[in-house]
Amino acid sequence: MNIYSLILYAFIIFSVGAGALTLSALLGRKRRSLVKDDPYECGVPQIGETRTEFNVRFFIIAMLFVLFDIEAVLLAPWAIRYVDLGAEGLAEVGVFLVVLGFGLLYAWRKGALDWNTPLGVQRDHWLKLQRGFAHADAPEVEQAHEPSGHGH
Repeated sequence: MNIYSLILYAFIIFSVGAGALTLSALLGRKRRSLVKDDPYECGVPQIGETRTEFNVRFFIIAMLFVLFDIEAVLLAPWAIRYVDLGAEGLAEVGVFLVVLGFGLLYAWRKGALDWNTPLGVQRDHWLKLQRGFAHADAPEVEQAHEPSGHGH
């Protein structure tokens, strides 16, 4: 490939970007207001504090997604060339999948995939605690009295 065509292409791309920014700064309106300077989030006005705490599970699920998304990316070239790689390639992919399977099993056993159980608490223990709270919050039911036969 000719290096001059690459340099010309980079110059044109840079020029288009710089030109668009320059024209916007020169020709655009410069009226500032509280509404225009307010952060914009999907068309919904900001109400209350924007810095809120998120459950750590969102980040754990995101990391697991990235892990298994990369697994798919790494398996794609093998799927294309699996015939050429033969038994050795199959064994290497098998080891790769076993390691990822152990990672998934570890995350599952630790409760990372269970939204109903707090992290670090065993599921059986959590269910036992929930049953205890459910019984403690239940209203007492009055026992129905049997008719005694007095005048009724």
